[in-house]
Amino acid sequence: MNKTIDLFYDEAKALRQSIHQEPEIAFEEVKTNQKIRAFLDKHQIPYVSGIAKTGILATIEGKLPGKTILLRADMDALPMDENPNNPYASKIPGRMHACGHDGHTAGLCLAGAVLNQMKQELKGTVKLLFQPAEEAIGGAEPMIKAGVLEGVDMAFGAHLWGSSPGGRVYLKKGPMMASPDNFIIKVKGVGGHGSKPHVAVDPILIASQIVIALQTIVSRQISPLEPLVISVGKMHGGTAPNIIPEEVVLEGTIRTLNNVVRADVPIKMEKLVKGIAESYGGQAEFTYLPAYPVLVNDNEVTDIAYRAAGRFLNPEQLAFLDQPDMGGEDFAYIAQAVPSTFMYVGIMEDQPISHHHPDFHFEDKHLKVLSELMVQCVLEANR
Repeated sequence: MNKTIDLFYDEAKALRQSIHQEPEIAFEEVKTNQKIRAFLDKHQIPYVSGIAKTGILATIEGKLPGKTILLRADMDALPMDENPNNPYASKIPGRMHACGHDGHTAGLCLAGAVLNQMKQELKGTVKLLFQPAEEAIGGAEPMIKAGVLEGVDMAFGAHLWGSSPGGRVYLKKGPMMASPDNFIIKVKGVGGHGSKPHVAVDPILIASQIVIALQTIVSRQISPLEPLVISVGKMHGGTAPNIIPEEVVLEGTIRTLNNVVRADVPIKMEKLVKGIAESYGGQAEFTYLPAYPVLVNDNEVTDIAYRAAGRFLNPEQLAFLDQPDMGGEDFAYIAQAVPSTFMYVGIMEDQPISHHHPDFHFEDKHLKVLSELMVQCVLEANR
């Protein structure tokens, strides 16, 4: 482990804990932005703030010629309550860092302090991207549109990962995370008395048939060799047990790892949904809400990251993933624009740590591995 990290670790740890106690959601990361800028100011790292509302792009110029490398961290929290018994728990009701973004932000600050300390012998340029809104609307795309990737040769991102043992790094070539698209289905029937269903058109029955039938797209209309998830996470309709309602609304998510499948599935879904509704005498509206693209890692950049991690980790602490994850990540926009790779840094101690859970918590020590990984990726890319 780079000894320079120890010089700034306590400062980064305090930053992480402070951010954790005052979590902010998508495009509202005002205090988080201020804390990052205070850290950058202290270390005399120049930056531009206010990109995509709350985003920051800091720049470290090495004294030697080389590539321009971008390192990215997301800043936003989630709209949920934290278990008050957690260490340095959130002080803001309904807001919680339950996915590790506070660690990503503090870890990138720590890596920036280390790289800035060694800029006299540093090759190339390092850009530190602090991005808002990964959890919701997606802050990567508007930052890209603002020009943060201009002149960038390659990019690296990482996620603290609760299901992986602490101190380990996991990589993957090609597709690593899914496109997390969503959908809304409005089923319209004819309301009536619950005792006389034959004179009504029951949208609850229709919606129930649709929920079941959607899984036939996964099992019978798409190749079993192509990963696909269709999940209905919300079903709302009705006001009383003896009233057949006029409408039921379903909401859910579609996860794919193949752009051809991604384009085809909504077409199949709409045809199926409308056909079922009409067969029962009702109607259905299908709305497809595309989100982030598939996150695809570049092979050569992933090799660089593997060599970089091997500079400070033992072989048993470093591995390639056997399969991708069906979660989504808007680093995918960056990976579409420039050669990039995204990595997992394990934070699990004895038991898996569930992301997006009120009890989510990880030890600060994992900031060191995350930061060292970022530092070594920069050095390896210009080796």
